[in-house]
Amino acid sequence: MTEILVGPLVRAVNPDSIVIWAELTVAETVTLLVYADAQADIHHTARQKTTMVGGHYYVALELRNLQAATWYTYQLIAASTGKELTQTSELPDRQCFRTLAASTHKDPLRIAYGSCRKAEASQPDVLSALGYWLSEHAEQRESVWPHLLLLIGDQIYADQPSASMRRDVPQLGSEATRYEDFCQFYYYAWGTDNGVRQALAVLPTYMIFDDHEITNNWNFMPTWRPSSIQAGQEQTLVDGLVAYWVYQGWGNLRQQTTQHPLLEVMRQTAESGEDAFEQLRDYVRRDLYGEMGLRWHYEIPSTPPIFVANARTERTTITTGKDEDILAPTRIISRSQMHDLQTWYANNQSPLAILVSSVPVLLPPAIGWLEYLMGQRLWLTEKKLLSCLGLQLARVQQRIAIRLSFDHWPLYSLSWHDLLQLFQQPRDTLLLSGDVHFSYALTARLTHQSDSDTYLYQFVSTPLQNELSPSDQKKIKLQSRISRWSYGGLKQSILPLIASNDGAHIDHNLLYENTLAFITLQTDSRGRYIPHQDYLGNINGQLQKIATTILPATSHS
Repeated sequence: MTEILVGPLVRAVNPDSIVIWAELTVAETVTLLVYADAQADIHHTARQKTTMVGGHYYVALELRNLQAATWYTYQLIAASTGKELTQTSELPDRQCFRTLAASTHKDPLRIAYGSCRKAEASQPDVLSALGYWLSEHAEQRESVWPHLLLLIGDQIYADQPSASMRRDVPQLGSEATRYEDFCQFYYYAWGTDNGVRQALAVLPTYMIFDDHEITNNWNFMPTWRPSSIQAGQEQTLVDGLVAYWVYQGWGNLRQQTTQHPLLEVMRQTAESGEDAFEQLRDYVRRDLYGEMGLRWHYEIPSTPPIFVANARTERTTITTGKDEDILAPTRIISRSQMHDLQTWYANNQSPLAILVSSVPVLLPPAIGWLEYLMGQRLWLTEKKLLSCLGLQLARVQQRIAIRLSFDHWPLYSLSWHDLLQLFQQPRDTLLLSGDVHFSYALTARLTHQSDSDTYLYQFVSTPLQNELSPSDQKKIKLQSRISRWSYGGLKQSILPLIASNDGAHIDHNLLYENTLAFITLQTDSRGRYIPHQDYLGNINGQLQKIATTILPATSHS
């Protein structure tokens, strides 16, 4: 009997199309049946065979020629029986989605985003609470549901299984090392909680990895990758990225029009019935060794549009062993990805550009300044004496960065410089990130354009479920008294947070709670998008607002 093991998940959405993803228990040909809610007798269909990866069966069906800004109900039908696929537990109460508005419309855009969810069954889960909240507010879905859900890194903790997962999956070791292990983590994260399953079954969801999809601080130093391969971690890196592709990356893309080598493997093996696993591993392995570049970044065709960056796999990697190479200035994204970002930014006609990065571009000022200093390289290209001093200083800087686990944008001076050039264009920019396990918002301006009318905001919401330890909170609070600072060409300032709940743990406008953020982007009288951000938490099992970001008055003038 064919059943749904994980899913269904609503994935890549456009004004005229949708992708529905699911993992099934056996091979099957699946029909996606979609009804327009306003006209229940009119339906659309897409049909596809499952793709086998590592003995698991998956499908990502794309349905096109839909109407913009329209609600639809959907079903997955098994060809072998002609009946709706059931789930190994039970189907979510609602299976529906809304297509995006056409680019010519200036309707408000609502985005929910968060990161870092450990899936600990014994702890409050904001993503689960979201699912129940969506059910409770189904009648108001057009006015209150988010149009998009962005999961910005650490959807699983493959290197740190939760206590409840270790109990429920006793055969699992201390961390995932092979594809089957990673599959267990995704099943536990998305297939065992009814609230989570409900949220993913109705909200168009986009995802990007950070480090815990593979292992902590993966790729954070130029020598990390070759050292890890030499230490025998190749299988972990390859299988973890194959699992990321299957469970996360695949569904970010339009299936019929996107050119991507891994997508082509999925298409061909679905038709042939072969297991795609080794072909996927081959491509990922070649990318790992620098023989090709797999594209993990992508764009979301919302209004305003969104660019989702890959801030993990393309970091500077050095294999020569020479100090002058290992200690040279670094990049957090490749030249190629930066070119794609610059092209997208230049071609984007919207007054607002939204850039998503799993790790923050802008950090609380004192931390960001220190990371920036550790990434600057002095005298390396000077004459012999100064060059020797520069190498010694760079060694000290790198040791400090490793000791303090610095791996955010300010550390990577070449990418920082490129991004600074990008921000000089006369356009508002909103940065969305996660990773750091506390939430905040800040505003920044170019130091030589302090009177500019444009804004640059960094919003961070994290974690969904994995609170910062007391010792780490103490370290963060120590520097948080500094709320304004200028470095690296930017004048930055933490924005105020106003508590909506007496129990909200806010210290110097940093929020130490499990959170999900809701952003509403609405145009003002001048046609500019002004963001409104609320942080929501799981309060006694209910999704409730716990804090609101207060923007400067100039943003509304």
